[in-house]
Amino acid sequence: MALKLTIAFSDNPRIQPLKDGTVRPENIDLEVVTFSNAASMLFYRNLLYGLDFDASEMSISETLLAKERNETLGKGRWDWTPIPVFLTRGHFWADFYVNTSSGIKDFGDLRRKRIGVPDYAMTAALWFRITLKELYGIEAWENVWYNCRSKELSQGGALGLHLEEYGVVNGVTLHWLTADQTMDLMLARGELDASFLPKSWIVSPSNMKEGITAGDPTVIDRYGGTSLTDNPRIRRLFDDEGKAIISAFFRRTGCYHANHHVIIKNSILQEHPWVAMELYKAFQRSKEVVYEQAKRAQSAYLYFEGNDWREQAAVFGEDPYPLGLRAMRKTIERAIQGSLEQGLIRKPIKVEDLYFHTTLDT
Repeated sequence: MALKLTIAFSDNPRIQPLKDGTVRPENIDLEVVTFSNAASMLFYRNLLYGLDFDASEMSISETLLAKERNETLGKGRWDWTPIPVFLTRGHFWADFYVNTSSGIKDFGDLRRKRIGVPDYAMTAALWFRITLKELYGIEAWENVWYNCRSKELSQGGALGLHLEEYGVVNGVTLHWLTADQTMDLMLARGELDASFLPKSWIVSPSNMKEGITAGDPTVIDRYGGTSLTDNPRIRRLFDDEGKAIISAFFRRTGCYHANHHVIIKNSILQEHPWVAMELYKAFQRSKEVVYEQAKRAQSAYLYFEGNDWREQAAVFGEDPYPLGLRAMRKTIERAIQGSLEQGLIRKPIKVEDLYFHTTLDT
C-alpha cells in the first residue's frame, strides 16, 4: 500500500507535474497543496505551529535559524529535516525601490543607507546582503535595516530576532515596523532610503486606496496607499529587473540565489527513510517535464528564433534550477557563511548536518 503524504508549496510551475499526477513518486500517494499567495504565510505557519503537513517548501535561511534554536526557542516543534530540492530563486530585485532624494543611483550606492526588507531573516534578504558584500564589499552592519513586518506577524518575530538573547549580532542594527507603519509611506517620506515593495502595490492613483491595510495588525505585508507609478519621490533601482546584478554575482561566486528547499517531518523520515530520496527523484522528474514543455512551447510561439534561452544558458548553464548537493553545495555553504556574517546564526552549520543523510550524495 502506498504511503499517503501531503506536501505544501507556493504555486510553482516546476511542481505542476507532481500536482496534476503527470509525475508520481514510487510507493507514495502524494497530495500537493499549493498556496496561491506568497509563501510567507506558509513559512510563518511552519515556525509558529511546527510543520502541520508531512513535507513543505521552506525558507533556507529560516531553516538554519530554526535548526540552531529548535531546542531552546522552538521547544522542539521545528522537528524537520530538509532535502536538497531547490525550485525557487530569491529574485525580487525587480521590486526594489529607492527614494529619489537618497542619492542612490546604482547598487553600489547602498552603503550606509536605511533599507527596508519584508523580513530580515528571509532568504531573499540574506542573498541581497551577500550580493552587496560580494560585489561591492558592503557589510550588513554598515547599513541600518528595517523589518517591515511586525514582530507579531513575521518569520523573524517567530524566530526571536526581536529578543535580546536571539537578536541579530555582529553590530547589525535592526528596527521593527509597527502595524501603523508601512514601507511605501516610509520610503515616500524619506524615512527609508530603499526598500523591497510587493508587486501587488504597484498601482495607479485612481485605485491606490483600494486595499490600504496600514494599521491592520492581521495583514503580513501592509500597504499605506502610495502610488508607485509615475511617483517623483520613488523609483525602481533596476531597469533590467536585476538581471545584470544576478548574472555578475553568479559569475563571481558560482552560487545561485537558492531561496527555498523542501523539509520533511522527522517522524516520517525515521519510520520511512526511503521517502527522502523518492521525493527528491520525483521533484527532479517534475522539473525535467516542465523544462521539456517550456522548450516545446517556446518553439511553437516564437516568430523568429529567440536568444533568451541561450543567453541564460551562457551564464547559468543548461539547468538554472539544479537539485542535489553536488551542484548546490557551494551555494548552501555561502548561505550559511552569510547568515553568520549578518548576525543571524551564532555557530557554523555543516551541510552534512543540515540535509537528510540519504541525500548527501546527490
